[in-house]
Amino acid sequence: MNNTIIALFQTLNIVSLMLETFAIVAVRITVTSIVLGQYFIEGCKVVYNNRQEILEKSNNIRNAVGYQFAYAG
Repeated sequence: MNNTIIALFQTLNIVSLMLETFAIVAVRITVTSIVLGQYFIEGCKVVYNNRQEILEKSNNIRNAVGYQFAYAG
């Protein structure tokens, strides 16, 4: 084989390795974003379903902090 054919095969080998690496990374990013999206949606559902309880607790904390400032002195 002459040098031109060897260079072509080496170039094709490098290009194929780059494409394979890119495909693997693309699949991993896609899968990760799908899983994170599902976690986000589930978190939103939990917050929405418990919103009254969350608001009540945060209001109690706000009142307790405000009480410390209002009567501190």
